[in-house]
Amino acid sequence: MSAGSGSFSPPSFGVRIGDVWLALPPGVPVSFLADVVVHPLAGAPRRVMGLMQLQGHPVVVLDPADRSQSGAPAPRRQSVLVLGAPGDGGALRVDEAPAPIALGEALGQVRVPDCVFADALIDPVADLTDRTKIWWRFAPERLFSLLANADEAGK
Repeated sequence: MSAGSGSFSPPSFGVRIGDVWLALPPGVPVSFLADVVVHPLAGAPRRVMGLMQLQGHPVVVLDPADRSQSGAPAPRRQSVLVLGAPGDGGALRVDEAPAPIALGEALGQVRVPDCVFADALIDPVADLTDRTKIWWRFAPERLFSLLANADEAGK
């Protein structure tokens, strides 16, 4: 694009986690993997599903929806969304791949969703195509920390 021809904004992508619509942070590497093996960790908090491998690095997989497993822990295939570079990020269990979204204007005071990672949500943004959706910008590191420590916080 030549100078003076207008501004360009990179496409935005989002994913639904439980009842919360998350706008993926620009500049953070994101990978969606539809069928990875997650190995459980003995004694891990309930939202820590286990570890997966990505490019030779172990990656912690967290479950924001807290779908507890029944029976003996065993490796399971999951769809995950990796946020961050291999060796320096984490993964979230998701039900579907991220999709392109049309972000509108920043919203003022909006009720924060009731979820264990609410303190990681930083900016509500309107959806240009669906007035019922509110997209939330978030801090990945904070989201990972809140999920990993949810049991200690009593949630």
